[in-house]
Amino acid sequence: MEIIKHSYKKRGTMEFIYNKFPQSKVILYPIKNYYFVRTVKWHPEDPVVTRADLEKMELLSNELLGTIEFYKQRKSYKEDSEETSFY
Repeated sequence: MEIIKHSYKKRGTMEFIYNKFPQSKVILYPIKNYYFVRTVKWHPEDPVVTRADLEKMELLSNELLGTIEFYKQRKSYKEDSEETSFY
């Protein structure tokens, strides 16, 4: 997955478009010193967004913005992004 386009919005939020989901807009919101996916304006022509996709989006976005070290320090970050079952 790669970032196609990103733009700055109000109140520090950012809007990203990724090549895997070209019709969907992903809104990231600043939390402490890193960015977190707040909403996905999903388009029916795109594949369904999974939890693993959301984590990859956060990693790519924080890498681009230079906040990856803060993102990796959060409590729920796992170095090996394995698919985990939450239910």
